[in-house]
Amino acid sequence: MSEFGLSYSLVGMLVMGYRLSNGSLQLLMGFLGRFVRRKFLLGLGMIWQSVTNSFISLSQGFTDILINRTLAGVGASPQHPTGSAYIAESFSRRTRGKALGINIAAAQLGSLLAPLLGSIVLSVVGWRTTILVFSMPAILVGIAFLFLKEPKRRMQWSGISTFSLLFQGVRTALSDRTVLAAMIVETVMSFRLGASDFLPSYFTRSLGMTTLESGAIYSLFMAAGIFAPYFWGRLSDRLERRKVAMSTMGAASLLWYLLSYGKSGPQLLIVLLPLGFVSQGIGGVVQAFVADATPRENRDIAFGIYFTIGFTIASFSPVIMGYLADTIGFHASFTYVAFISLSAVIASYFLK
Repeated sequence: MSEFGLSYSLVGMLVMGYRLSNGSLQLLMGFLGRFVRRKFLLGLGMIWQSVTNSFISLSQGFTDILINRTLAGVGASPQHPTGSAYIAESFSRRTRGKALGINIAAAQLGSLLAPLLGSIVLSVVGWRTTILVFSMPAILVGIAFLFLKEPKRRMQWSGISTFSLLFQGVRTALSDRTVLAAMIVETVMSFRLGASDFLPSYFTRSLGMTTLESGAIYSLFMAAGIFAPYFWGRLSDRLERRKVAMSTMGAASLLWYLLSYGKSGPQLLIVLLPLGFVSQGIGGVVQAFVADATPRENRDIAFGIYFTIGFTIASFSPVIMGYLADTIGFHASFTYVAFISLSAVIASYFLK
């Protein structure tokens, strides 16, 4: 932001480019999982994402970063629908929420380590080298995926008839009222995604914190949510999933509204720690609704629709938040997120 003179609105556009390319391909990648081995989709996607992210270190301006981040989103697109469908078909209905929660918790661990280690490396070698360093592990993981043992897909691609199968699967998924309700909840929730991306900049530019202080507080926020997906997923396996979803999103609404009133580290943590716990783990509960209501043979498509809606709509949320932060202030941005969270509570009432 400092080197290229970027506003919060332009930062929102960088997030939008990644989420839009990522989200628009979710359905296609989920559908391809029926024909192509998942290890190839995941492995080659991670390698592509790593290479395009590393190119950001050579950027000479905003446009270069936007192009490379958008291309990186293409590589990330197989991860959610392919991975979630595979997990869902590997666990029973009674343990599915917990399993999907563990999957999200693994991502939360990475989201904790990245700002914590990144803020340290950033202060020593600068942002270009930091991006390059953090891009490398994905290449190794992507290559490792290619050597996993996985049976060949039974279905074969057969031209136009295959696309007819895709449309039939979409109609079948959306004809279920529970799946349709889950899609509506995901649509509403998507308008708040990307909110946490602005927190480090808010801490440094609005509250005057150093990079290390900002990284530490943000890491604590992420740490509070590491075990949340497992906790909420396991709780939803035992209790009514709808009540769990409504309770957590209602608490998140209140905490997002209160966030801008914290001016010091201790005051922020009073809000951020419970906010991290209630806001970062609810996705697995909603995904469990989709898995429970969808036949095994159609889960790739159902999750493809779910994540396509989520990531595509979520790509516009950072731009909205960035514009509000530039023109009115972060209080308006956080109030916007609180309103969306409250709307998600209302939408979740129809999950049954």
